[in-house]
Amino acid sequence: MEELDPHTLRVAASLIRSRIATLGLDGRMDGLQRLGAQRTLTQLAVDLEISADHVGPTRRRRRTA
Repeated sequence: MEELDPHTLRVAASLIRSRIATLGLDGRMDGLQRLGAQRTLTQLAVDLEISADHVGPTRRRRRTA
């Protein structure tokens, strides 16, 4: 298996954070379910970002002239 790509881990964390932002709009869950989901997803995003930092440096954007 190939090594983990830090960029992919950061993208996954970003997607999770965007899902956290939309939890309040989900009518299928009550307040406690949303709170539990928010805490779990936040912890997952943090774990992914820490793993990305451990695996490799952040990507720097190239400047195009």
